[in-house]
Amino acid sequence: MSAPSRQRTAFTLIELLVVISIISVLIALLLPAVQRVREAANRTQCLNNLKQIGVALQNYEGAHKGFPPGYFFIPGKPASAVTPVTDPIKVLDGTFWLAWMSGIPYTGVDTAPGWGWGAYLLPQLEQDALHGRIVFNEYMDLAKFNGVRTAPVPMYICPSDYHTGVFTVLNEFNSPLVDAHTNSYAACHGSGADIGEQVESSTGVFWRNSKVRFADIADGTSSTFAVGERAALFVQSPWAGAVSRGSARTTAGAPVYVVGVEEAPVQTMARIGRLPLQDPYSTPYDFFSPHRQLANFLFCDGSVRTLSSAVSVRTLQALATRSGEEVIDADGF
Repeated sequence: MSAPSRQRTAFTLIELLVVISIISVLIALLLPAVQRVREAANRTQCLNNLKQIGVALQNYEGAHKGFPPGYFFIPGKPASAVTPVTDPIKVLDGTFWLAWMSGIPYTGVDTAPGWGWGAYLLPQLEQDALHGRIVFNEYMDLAKFNGVRTAPVPMYICPSDYHTGVFTVLNEFNSPLVDAHTNSYAACHGSGADIGEQVESSTGVFWRNSKVRFADIADGTSSTFAVGERAALFVQSPWAGAVSRGSARTTAGAPVYVVGVEEAPVQTMARIGRLPLQDPYSTPYDFFSPHRQLANFLFCDGSVRTLSSAVSVRTLQALATRSGEEVIDADGF
């Protein structure tokens, strides 16, 4: 009588290793595709954010006969006691030397009250309740506005941006001032200007107490930047405005080679300098996108376009000005 046959009921070790290897290869092939799909969705959401900001700017201009200011400043208003300066050491820039030679202690740039373009647009972005808590002629850094400054505004958050959320604004001497929620976008101050020192005007459409009308944009609203990406992964800045005596500084771990600490007005605005988009030597003055070699910009006519890092600096400079009468190169824009 023959013995009954024995049936195998499990994988051998070799078969198991082969199956695991196949699954690993499939996952490795699938992950980049998933990441590309996710990034495409994030970029679309970012474009929609800017589109909504564009609609808000259009409505604001129609109601107030001009765009909101880069930030609101009251001349002669005493500097806020909430942000005192106790450390005499600062990065040695032109402002420091001018103050030192004049015998005046440098205390940073006063922007009080400091509420920025992002705060002025809240009603047009269906944030009436948040807007109603702001008193625009009172200091932005007061404790009574902690809940306003730290509130997230969805339209100011790019989903591809990391390091978003509540952060501590530091002054130029690295002392903590107040907490605020980040903004993934910055208003365009123009081309080549020193935002922290040229506060009274600019070649763009936003500066201190600015109120640019459509009629002031001689280069054409479809050829002039209004707002562009400056991600929190590069510079963490408050959506609510410019904290008086605060700073805009390169975020730790940012994908650039240099670290910069700039004056308070840079918190709300960026400009086009001499570097292309996404340059690894970018400083807080510059626009910078989380979308690798692409950056999204809102134009003054409300249109939103994605620009490549290959666009020439000359073209970017022309797009950043409102009345420069530059000829824009057809180099991919």
